[in-house]
Amino acid sequence: MFKNILKGMGIGVANIIPGVSGGTLAVVFGIYDYLMEAVACFLTAPKSKKIEYIKFLLQIGAGAVIGILVFARVIEFLFANYPMQTKIAFVILILPSIPLIIKGENIRDKKNIISFVLGFIFIMLFTYATIKISGGPQEFDSVRTVFSTSYYIKLAFCGFIAIGAMIIPGISGSFLLLILGEYQNILSYINNFQIVPMIYLSIGMGLGALGFTKVINYCLKHHRSLTLFFILGIIIASLIQLLLNL
Repeated sequence: MFKNILKGMGIGVANIIPGVSGGTLAVVFGIYDYLMEAVACFLTAPKSKKIEYIKFLLQIGAGAVIGILVFARVIEFLFANYPMQTKIAFVILILPSIPLIIKGENIRDKKNIISFVLGFIFIMLFTYATIKISGGPQEFDSVRTVFSTSYYIKLAFCGFIAIGAMIIPGISGSFLLLILGEYQNILSYINNFQIVPMIYLSIGMGLGALGFTKVINYCLKHHRSLTLFFILGIIIASLIQLLLNL
């Protein structure tokens, strides 16, 4: 129980650092497969399995919430004042566990190698396209204090996109929020316990979680080796990009 809560805390902290992926940590912690299964299959699972899923999700969820609430201000301070050291610390923590992702898999299989390369290329092109389209992270002037219906819809959309990115290892949901110009706003809402904007953000995240986890869970169950090597490719590429952007 406490191990899952601690893992959830790590995932929560990772998800509030632009450039760091909570999905990557879930893979490193060895809970990614089961996490995807628990979310994707929850509604259709038998009662006994639902209870098992609920216990697991509550532990991970509680840890993530604790991690975000407790460390949001700390991460905000560290990222603002020591961005390079903070990113390096996360890379150092992640690197030793990477071989565990493909433990027991055939690393010489041509299909697995191709899947790895495709994953590597995917994250490189994804990041390039995202920055190219948006023109890079938006400038931040001040936290929004005036809200409208259109802004709440935007928050829900940001939640939908961000949770999808957080679920896929190697893609940083916080980085996408930074590009969309909402990262500092959302971090401020968390730090100041502004409930209404967080509700709309959560609605978008809930819808996104249900959709993305079903796809990933299917891939892991039917094409496990190819999926793991694809994930490994995007993790390696994302770590390289993280180091290049120090």
